[in-house]
Amino acid sequence: MTNALARAIGSRRGPEPRFASADLRPGLVFGLLLLALHAPVASAESGRPGADATLAEIERCVADHLPNTAGVIDFRVEAVDRTGVATASRAEMRWRQDASSMMQLVLRVSEPAETAGTALLVVDREADQPEFFVRLPEIEKVRRVRSKRLRGPVLGTDFSYEDLKRLRDPLDRADLEVVGLAAVEDRPAWLLEAVPKPEDRSEYARVLTFVDQALCMPLRIDLYGQDEKLRKSLHAPIAEIREVDGAELPHVFVMEDHRRETHTVVRIEDYQGAADLPAAQFTRRALEGAPPAATAR
Repeated sequence: MTNALARAIGSRRGPEPRFASADLRPGLVFGLLLLALHAPVASAESGRPGADATLAEIERCVADHLPNTAGVIDFRVEAVDRTGVATASRAEMRWRQDASSMMQLVLRVSEPAETAGTALLVVDREADQPEFFVRLPEIEKVRRVRSKRLRGPVLGTDFSYEDLKRLRDPLDRADLEVVGLAAVEDRPAWLLEAVPKPEDRSEYARVLTFVDQALCMPLRIDLYGQDEKLRKSLHAPIAEIREVDGAELPHVFVMEDHRRETHTVVRIEDYQGAADLPAAQFTRRALEGAPPAATAR
């Protein structure tokens, strides 16, 4: 594996470079936008469980309001270090589900110039870990990245790959349970807690997820370190939730790292849902070519 590829996917070895360096954060945006893909609410007429809902009822409510099975999102990422210096980038993510309802995703970076052309392909496997493929501007061939390399921090960001795994399926945890009621921006929410098992080798002692009762949408995730101190917080501001094609979609996500005193903001600029996208767009060969044209609205 080349040094450039290692920097792009993250590593536990060596000092952490500044966020402004050219190593791209594909996993960062991947994880945040997957949270967005789990969030859109289909209709205000859909039934919602009450405040005393069980975990199964909450999970079903969230699942009932998933977005279209395919689509395209254009977004910007702004990372702010502890001195207030911001680094901006822009990318597009496409996703679809295959015949087995397995997710396929392609992330392509267009700005800044030094990382333009970087791309990430993720293909879910029913009986195995997802497959990851990375293309970097300085490498001619698409490289497969083994899941065991996707551990530790995403270099220069406020995310670890464990964060991204949790964001992808915020309610899909065997150790998840409802522990009470709470509020997010003065709105009633169910409070869910996950306590990782020792064999998980988690960097967190517990994870709290706040699910808005009216929207059936996870709006905040608090991650506590092994010292029981609040390590990171992710939230989707209510003021930035907008209607798109009859659904409610968060357009801004903020991840704060309380220890490093940094934060990252993801802003969705365009969301296009679709019944499906061509399977040929989600292959290693497609990753080597030019980006496909935008889907029609």
